[in-house]
Amino acid sequence: MNTKHLKLAFFLALGLAFAFLTIWEIYWRTQSDYYYAGLDDDRYLWAEKRALIETATPEDVVIIGSSRTAFNFNTNLWTDIQGRRPINLSTDGKPPGPFLEDLVENTSFNGTIIMGVTTLLFFNAKEHPFWQDANQWVVHYHKQTYAQQLGHQLSKPLQRNLVMLTATELDFANDLDLKSLIKTIPLKNRIEDNFVLPKFGYGDEHRNLFMYPNMKTDTAFAQKVQAAWMSFLPNLPPYEVIAEGMPGIIDHYAYLINKFTARGGKIIMIRHKCDPQWDEHSKRMIPREMTWDKLVAATNVPAYYSDDHPFMQPYTTPDWSHMAADDAEKYTAAMVERLIADGHLTRYPQ
Repeated sequence: MNTKHLKLAFFLALGLAFAFLTIWEIYWRTQSDYYYAGLDDDRYLWAEKRALIETATPEDVVIIGSSRTAFNFNTNLWTDIQGRRPINLSTDGKPPGPFLEDLVENTSFNGTIIMGVTTLLFFNAKEHPFWQDANQWVVHYHKQTYAQQLGHQLSKPLQRNLVMLTATELDFANDLDLKSLIKTIPLKNRIEDNFVLPKFGYGDEHRNLFMYPNMKTDTAFAQKVQAAWMSFLPNLPPYEVIAEGMPGIIDHYAYLINKFTARGGKIIMIRHKCDPQWDEHSKRMIPREMTWDKLVAATNVPAYYSDDHPFMQPYTTPDWSHMAADDAEKYTAAMVERLIADGHLTRYPQ
């Protein structure tokens, strides 16, 4: 094949690839109820925000917690109310324990930590897979290379503008990466996973998570998320099965919290609301009196348990566990105003 034919083949292949990708992108943009172009909430974006701790002051607020904290707190609105943007290190599907340990042991930060407590993820030992999975993000932050940081920055314009790049480090059933798409192909003899969780929210530059609006309007879609929870919630063991290890878990958290407060930092624990369909199962495995109450007693830090505070209750959780985006704004406003009124946060001039 001569040079002319090679050039023609190259440009033909390039044109076909561009046309295919354009059609692919246009198709997924039509699925606007389920897909938004935006930054992946991965360890690279988390590490970018974690780096802000190195220059944080005692006036700064850091938010850690699992997905309820990420969905329920809108830090954009938080900033408008308090007058200062919190550093958002809350993370979908991961307990805050490794992040608390990192802040206490590897930094001199002595501002305020708002720690969301989702009991099923929170009260686990360091050896548990949940803790180990979250700790990988901490390890990544401390060992990331310049090439990884550069790659993350270069990928941002593409992520912001291309829906086809929608993917996460979690295994959502409706991600658009090749692995997730292959899983949607019906095959004989495939071992089906009982836990099939569709992605039901999107993030922003500050790592807020916003629930898709159709979670409130599309009952069938919301039920898919509920079904994922029900694939494991009824099978949770009673507290007696894990009771032996609980004192050690509480002692480790108490050690970290007390060490942080001893150097002048403040920690506020928040247990967000969830619906009875979730709560009845989680409380069977993690009863309040044996876990939350003991940790609060061992640390004596401000603690807000949703059952105790009517202002934390009147919000919609379409999947039983996370707040709809509009309710998250109302909840954020109520929570920040309460923390200011109780003297735990300071309001700064705009």
